Amino acid sequence: MSEGETRQSEDSPQAGAVTVSDVQELIRRKEEIEAQIKANYDVLESGLQVDDEIVEFGSVNTQNFQSLHNIGSVVQHSEGKALNVTVIRRGEKYQLRLVPTRWAGKGLLGCNIIPLQR
Repeated sequence: MSEGETRQSEDSPQAGAVTVSDVQELIRRKEEIEAQIKANYDVLESGLQVDDEIVEFGSVNTQNFQSLHNIGSVVQHSEGKALNVTVIRRGEKYQLRLVPTRWAGKGLLGCNIIPLQR
């Protein structure tokens, strides 16, 4: 190491030294991540659940449903657009909005679930 490099390393903060502002920034980032996790969890909790009875899926409802092809057609024509979905959950009616999105596999999947309303 040359004399200039030695002097430069002596004048700079130690490698790995953590400042108060570093810690504050990490805490802020941690809180942001936790908020994102909570928001995603809330969305998942409010989405379709086991034993939900779907009574409306976009333009398909209990009156005009013939087969799952009806649902597939609605999804294909609704990529990136919100679909209203009505379910009966434990005797109560809930309104959800699903947005069919493209994914790496075949077809549309991974619907973004917008929180439901009663």
